[in-house]
Amino acid sequence: MLQRLSIKQTLFLSHLLLVLILILGMSYSRYQTEWTTRVNFAAGTAEGALVPMLHDISLAVAGRSYSKLLMPQKKAQFHNIEKLLYLDIQGTSDYSNKDYGLRYHRSLNKVWRSNVTLQEIDAAKAKTQELEHARNHPSNQQKTRMQKLEFLINKSTRDINILQDSVHLEESAFIPWQFPAIPPGKDYVLSYSEHVFYFKLPLLNRNGGHVLAIFDASHLFSLKKQIYDALIAEAFVSLIISIILVYWVSHTLVEPLRHLARQMGKDVEAMDMSQLEELKRNDEIGVLARGINTLTLQTQSQMKLLRHESATDALTGLPGRNSYAQQAERFFNQTRAENQLLGIIVCDIDNFKLYNDTFGHGRGDDVIKSIADAMHDAMRSDDLCFRIGGEEFVALLPLSDAKFLNIIAERIRSSVEKLSIPHITENGIVTLSVGALLVTPSAKKWTYSNAFDEADALLYKAKDKGRNRIAIGTLTPHKPCSTTKEENRSSETT
Repeated sequence: MLQRLSIKQTLFLSHLLLVLILILGMSYSRYQTEWTTRVNFAAGTAEGALVPMLHDISLAVAGRSYSKLLMPQKKAQFHNIEKLLYLDIQGTSDYSNKDYGLRYHRSLNKVWRSNVTLQEIDAAKAKTQELEHARNHPSNQQKTRMQKLEFLINKSTRDINILQDSVHLEESAFIPWQFPAIPPGKDYVLSYSEHVFYFKLPLLNRNGGHVLAIFDASHLFSLKKQIYDALIAEAFVSLIISIILVYWVSHTLVEPLRHLARQMGKDVEAMDMSQLEELKRNDEIGVLARGINTLTLQTQSQMKLLRHESATDALTGLPGRNSYAQQAERFFNQTRAENQLLGIIVCDIDNFKLYNDTFGHGRGDDVIKSIADAMHDAMRSDDLCFRIGGEEFVALLPLSDAKFLNIIAERIRSSVEKLSIPHITENGIVTLSVGALLVTPSAKKWTYSNAFDEADALLYKAKDKGRNRIAIGTLTPHKPCSTTKEENRSSETT
């Protein structure tokens, strides 16, 4: 029954089921909204705990005053902010333009300065020594101020201790967090990997600054786990429905199209669609499959015809330049691999341009056709003959004996001469010049391109000697490819 459904009906039913899945999926949006609301509420609560302290912090930064923020009461105030893990105050004094830095770490339960320098400690020590000297060697005027000196010495000593403790804490305190970049327009970022809030709040003093704060957000992620549990349950239900839907759709629509796609992915000549079940369907897929099958059969027929036409010279019926390019080097390498002798014969019709100019191209085509037939008849069944240019032919001969090269070359030359086609040359007939090259199995350094160049040079030697003759040469391993063509020609005959 399913296979009798049209694609339109199939898509309608599949979309109907997809709507049901989307309705179930709306629960995800509900939970996502709940999560966002809880995050915003937690962030607002944390920020609300910090904002009332910004005024005091800004005043301390403006006057570069540390004493108030380092007091135990202030540390207790920081500690009482629920879920505050870390605080970093950075700014610039409004009066001295000096940097201000203060940190609070919950796990250490410490507040310390983050920008203490050695010069500052040295200055505090020097001031303490000066006060102690004044106490130990009082002048008449200072004797009346001994109580105040003692207070100043105690305060200076406490300041030195604070400075030294701050340096020690700055160097030794382990701070596992690194503040991320907070997007413009937002005061915080929630880290999903560390389960913390990162806050950056601006100070209120004239020269500015900011408070960097880290709040524990692990309680949010227990809620997130509950949301995930609910989503997983809903997803499981959706998955069951989706599996049923996918199986049904693939059975009626996708799988048949995949069969067609696999066929179309093959080379056209390798495609065989005659056994596909889709050809028997009565719906749109069946129409498509039959159309593709018809087109494939037509294309295969056309390709066979085109391959034959591209491989065959239309005028002579001999294999053409395309066939020559595909077969010559492969034939050359195969004979060498089998340690056979190989003959390369390059032929050219003598004074053919003069013939065309005198008798016309129509007569010239007739001459080429007659010579091609004569060459074909002069060669053996396993010899290859190609027309590679207007009046140029190449023959490749597997040889069991070197003497057959001369025999076949002469048979080709004489067969053309026996045609006695009239010409206005000295001979009075159309003739053929032949370059014949014997390639021995031991000539391993030579490529087919080198060998053809040698055979072509022999052809021109035959023409230089008066045409209507054969020039024969041999390639041997003793002659490197760089030697001249004259050095590689071993014999010549007419």
